[in-house]
Amino acid sequence: MQIDVVRENGTVTIIPRGNIDYVTAPELDEVVEREAPGADSLVFDMSEVSYISSAGLRSVLNADELMEDKDGIKLVKVNKDVRSVLDMTSFSNFLTIE
Repeated sequence: MQIDVVRENGTVTIIPRGNIDYVTAPELDEVVEREAPGADSLVFDMSEVSYISSAGLRSVLNADELMEDKDGIKLVKVNKDVRSVLDMTSFSNFLTIE
């Protein structure tokens, strides 16, 4: 998986590409842990994510917890397959998804 990071005006946008699963989730965790302390908010651009597993959901949940005292996290450009997983697991009930 490739992960790009864009920093702009306190917002850090994380752009993962490929699957977020048990193999790649630790890499995403490392990026989040590195970027969260200096960010006012985190945005996950999910436009290039084709699949997310429970390990990937855990990474998103961990990011949300890291940012709970700040502006939080937002998922943008979520495709229908990933959105389906977020809906089935009720993550869409508490995450900001645009």
